[in-house]
Amino acid sequence: MNIVVDILILLGGLLAIIAVVQVAAHRSGLPESTLLSAIGIAIGAGYVTLDAMLPGFAQHLLHPLIDPALPAEAYLWIFLPPLLFHAALTANVRSMLPDAAPILLLAVVAVVVATGVIGAVMAAASGENLIICLLLGAVVATTDPAAVIAIFRDVGAPARLIRLVEGESLLNDAAAIALVGVLIAMFTGDGPDATLAGGLQELAWAFGGGVLAGAVAGRLLADVLPWLASIAMAEAALTLALPYPLYLLSEHIMGVSGVVAVVCAGLMLSALGPTRVSPPNWRHLLLIWEQFAGIAGAVVFLLAAVRVPSLLEGVTPHHGLLLLALVIAALAARIATLFGLVPLLTWARLSAPIDSAYKLAIAWGGLRGAVTLVLALGIAEHRSLPEDARHFVAILATGFVLVSLLVNGTTLRWVIRRLKLDVLSPQELALQRQAIRLSTEEVERALEGLARGFELPPSAAREVSLQYRRDIEAGTADFDFDSALPDRARLTTALVTLATRESELIPEFGNGVVSVANLDAMMRNTGQMIDAARERGRIGYNRAARHILDYQPSYRAALFLHRRLGIDRPLARALADRFELMIVRQTVLQRLREYNRTMLTPVFGPRMAALLDGVLEDRYRAAGAALQEMRAQFGSYTIALEKRLLMLFALGKGMGELRTMREENIISREAFNQIERVMRGAWRANLVRPPLRGSLSSMAAAAAPTAMPQDRPGEPPPG
Repeated sequence: MNIVVDILILLGGLLAIIAVVQVAAHRSGLPESTLLSAIGIAIGAGYVTLDAMLPGFAQHLLHPLIDPALPAEAYLWIFLPPLLFHAALTANVRSMLPDAAPILLLAVVAVVVATGVIGAVMAAASGENLIICLLLGAVVATTDPAAVIAIFRDVGAPARLIRLVEGESLLNDAAAIALVGVLIAMFTGDGPDATLAGGLQELAWAFGGGVLAGAVAGRLLADVLPWLASIAMAEAALTLALPYPLYLLSEHIMGVSGVVAVVCAGLMLSALGPTRVSPPNWRHLLLIWEQFAGIAGAVVFLLAAVRVPSLLEGVTPHHGLLLLALVIAALAARIATLFGLVPLLTWARLSAPIDSAYKLAIAWGGLRGAVTLVLALGIAEHRSLPEDARHFVAILATGFVLVSLLVNGTTLRWVIRRLKLDVLSPQELALQRQAIRLSTEEVERALEGLARGFELPPSAAREVSLQYRRDIEAGTADFDFDSALPDRARLTTALVTLATRESELIPEFGNGVVSVANLDAMMRNTGQMIDAARERGRIGYNRAARHILDYQPSYRAALFLHRRLGIDRPLARALADRFELMIVRQTVLQRLREYNRTMLTPVFGPRMAALLDGVLEDRYRAAGAALQEMRAQFGSYTIALEKRLLMLFALGKGMGELRTMREENIISREAFNQIERVMRGAWRANLVRPPLRGSLSSMAAAAAPTAMPQDRPGEPPPG
């Protein structure tokens, strides 16, 4: 019982420290990991003093931190799965795809290059065994960019730079951990990867198997979410249940990389989740994961930092010289990868060029953190390795982390500013100034109304308005938006904004009325529109938007089965999918036109807004024409689908009204629960799509003795 009490008190103390550190990091601008490491090292260094002054306190509360019963690798499988899953879950998979090649290069190849370069340099400088030096290289090759990303975002670094660093962080832990395992096996001569060829084969299997296991697990989880009755807590709980079993099963049962599996599962859910979970529930899920992962990351960093003093026992000035060589070798390897290998991707047309300033920021921003410390702890406790080798790796890896946090972490903001990466692009600057001007005008109108409402002197409101304008609108007084942003750039930016807004509206229809496949198709189409608008402007945007209206091969096959073999189910599914697609497309386009009128017109101007409205109107008419074609060919079935849609809308609207009455205590909970059960049953019954044959038969009977021409299946129009 006393142990449980001590653990709970210790946990409370850790959470309190984390809270204080987060506030201090926010106010000081220093990376949270740097402050956590400083506090952890201070606790570890002061343990002896506290043990002498307050032996009871130190023994019960601090001793479990300094000398825990858990092995070092337990930190990895306790804390790493939720951290990686959260990072993957919050990643924008679609935006990362164009940079997939450089991200994989930084996440995998750069780790291998750093391991090799560091190993060769340290073997020459120290005289240690080459494999031990390679092991040191693998331990320090993994980066911890969480603090870097926070700094990049805080100073306004470009989105692509953030994506590159964020994408690198998702897989380089896996590469480093796998390499550490291979090198230990090579040194001890144990396991199937004890040779170089066996190690490479094992590494390939670990990565490939991890990708497959994670993709399957993530897809299964995404497909189960719609069956949870839109209960936010159940959805969040199910996602929380995945990382640990997946990690442990992948590592210990399937023999593949659990890190890669967890990352791929998170990426799969990130891509598919928004169309399977309602927008409020998705935000709730992400909020829970942000809190959970934030605490887990801080705790593991603090726990690892507490043990830094014990890892540095026996350090000598010679280790300082070796540490300098290690820092130089690691930086040189990273620069060689960025400036030597990344341009090859551009030459091979696998990636857009990456600016040299980006490369320098990535090189300097490769902070090391908790994973490196945990790997160093694992090496220090690995009894199959010689004691001098363990001591060598532990001291230098720990020293490298400290240099990274105290030097790179504290100077990264300065480096970003010196490289002018915090400077907005002309398009972003123009939009920022236009937004400031519009918001200032709205604030002035609000101040006038507020002064009238509170019967304050109008002169006070005017003076505050002038002060607000001087403080906020600095640099925009003489700004001309039309001349600052050319028409072509303005149109491209506006089209990208429209497509982005469209991708935010589509998940709102994920309540069971529209199939998940349709929502996924529309989300992919918005991504295609964004890419096409950036590359070819209006022409590319329109071409990508029309692509979703094309008849798919599955539709033609279903039509053949219906006409030749009398098999109706595939065609019924294809027609229902097409009907839902067009109806949702029209509804979304109507909301986009309103969004254009209310939000984009003040920003981009009436002339550009009129052009955008014309683009949206053409898309709306095209979707309407596709629906008319369907009515002409399958009128009776289309009517059945329309009635189903209207009934579902009526049930949803009725449920909303009743829920409002319940919240306002107009009806009792018992009365609400009773009618809710009835309406939910009706909702489930109407979710079932009508059969094709029954719709055609009923329509034909109503029109007897002459069959309706629109009931005769027709061919899709060419193109």
